[in-house]
Amino acid sequence: MRSNRDDAGRALYDERRKLLAGLMMSEAEPWEDLPEDVKERWRQKTELSSTQEGSRGPRRRSEGQGR
Repeated sequence: MRSNRDDAGRALYDERRKLLAGLMMSEAEPWEDLPEDVKERWRQKTELSSTQEGSRGPRRRSEGQGR
């Protein structure tokens, strides 16, 4: 049974996998062929990105910009 967490990790992996051709990189393995520890890293990336989005407020104009 697949979970939302698995679906999110796979979606991110597939999205990045499609970008490799444009970067002239060799093709990545299909999700099904990845070892479980690699799949878990992709699942964690989706969790980290979703928690970081809500933690940052809007940037003020002065932040990160020189004059």
